[in-house]
Amino acid sequence: PLSSLKPLTFPPELLSPVGNANEVNFNSVLLKRYINEVIPLITSPGDDDQYGSSVLTDTLILQSLSKRIHYGKFVAESKFLSDPEGYQKLCEEGDVDGVMSLLTNEKVEEKVLKRSKIKAATYGREPLSDAIPTKSGEKDSSIRDLVAAAAAAAANAAVDIMGDGDVGMKLKPSVVEGLYRDLIIPLTKEVEVEYLFRRCGCRCPDRKKEIWGL
Repeated sequence: PLSSLKPLTFPPELLSPVGNANEVNFNSVLLKRYINEVIPLITSPGDDDQYGSSVLTDTLILQSLSKRIHYGKFVAESKFLSDPEGYQKLCEEGDVDGVMSLLTNEKVEEKVLKRSKIKAATYGREPLSDAIPTKSGEKDSSIRDLVAAAAAAAANAAVDIMGDGDVGMKLKPSVVEGLYRDLIIPLTKEVEVEYLFRRCGCRCPDRKKEIWGL
């Protein structure tokens, strides 16, 4: 039972309690954008009467997204420790754009986008079972067939990435890439900005209405 599981504990120094920075929470923004933007992208119009399964799936996705974007607090703490004077100065000046610029690493973001698209193209399809032998044969031959099947899957994924194909796929790789580009990465960075302002003992300008429509 869940009650028998010990709660996860983290060293207190991982996140700063200054200004309640460790309590930054953007779940309200995430929920609204998930309902208004994500669901239309990953579902088809209509009603399949699978309400229970839909609720469970939505909950799992929201929990995963929330966990992902709030990792930004740990990233922000690391960035603050690497340049405390720089962030302190910008936060005291109320320079949100300056903080955002200082914490942004475009090369890392580009790698994340590419990786998300590759993973979507690779894992968002049925395995190429036709390329796997159905009868047991020599060990070396079976291994070669499995390697060939894996190579064929990788090749198909590469074709899909280059041409944004969606044959045999439930979700286009470009959609997954877009979710990272337009939702996950920006929202993670907003969490970082909020955390850094609080971490520096400053009040962060409320951007939820300006940026996210809340």
